Amino acid sequence: MILKAARLDAFLRKPESSIRGVLIYGPDYGLVQERSKALAAAAGDPADPFAFIVFKPETLQSDPARLPDEAAALTFSGRRRVIRVRAAGDALARVFDPWLDEGIGDAWVIVEAAELGKRSSLRAVFEKSRRAVAVPCYPDSGADKRRFIEEVLSEAGLVAEPDALSFIE
Repeated sequence: MILKAARLDAFLRKPESSIRGVLIYGPDYGLVQERSKALAAAAGDPADPFAFIVFKPETLQSDPARLPDEAAALTFSGRRRVIRVRAAGDALARVFDPWLDEGIGDAWVIVEAAELGKRSSLRAVFEKSRRAVAVPCYPDSGADKRRFIEEVLSEAGLVAEPDALSFIE
């Protein structure tokens, strides 16, 4: 399923327990990494080497069995294991497709990717799965930036002049 921006903040704060995989992608790779980091922190402890692992795509391409093996591994803390895959592409679709809906283990898999087209096989795997979500990350529009700046200023008890805010859009 595709997770729309309106639901994203709530999902990042409290991920749904039925979801086991999240694909975060888009042209704003800084935002992709920021959201991936926030999601990983919500799901587990990134400092725990027994509960957190990071894969490069070539590792899973050369040994696809690593994903189900790591996903089934238990942690000492009893929390969900977090598996992060950086710089993924369509070649990994075959690795995630069987595991997302049928694989064992309760690990939380976070996959980061750059821009993926509508015909991307990796996107298709995550969007069609009932146990996964795809989160697109696009650059903020002028209105989004303006809203963010107004929120930050408001929290500090400040207000910007309308003329100053007009430069943002």
